[in-house]
Amino acid sequence: MTNQILELEVAIQMAQLSGRKLLPLIQKFRMKRVIMSTYQASSGAGQPGMDELKSGTRDWLDGKEVTNKIFAHPLPFNVIPQIDKFQDNGYTKEEMKVTWETRKICGHLGDTQDLWTTR
Repeated sequence: MTNQILELEVAIQMAQLSGRKLLPLIQKFRMKRVIMSTYQASSGAGQPGMDELKSGTRDWLDGKEVTNKIFAHPLPFNVIPQIDKFQDNGYTKEEMKVTWETRKICGHLGDTQDLWTTR
């Protein structure tokens, strides 16, 4: 299984779980806006991402400059508020995957569904 398929599957599973939990609340309270944040492990980037995290952590602890190739920014002792590429609407592809799956389950809440993914 490729990393892209695995990441999509994880995003869909997370959105399905979120959607199933949200749907009764949306229906009962007539929610008009959902703000969701996800925090994903560096392992979602596969072995190359884990290797970069390990070597970057070692470099940081040794007082060396930390470089990055896999992640958008150096990951050791940090969080990166960006997973995947930014789309024309300003959200990342990962954020849109979760948004689309949540909307499929819960229905469209207008343009007031906000989602941030962080690694």
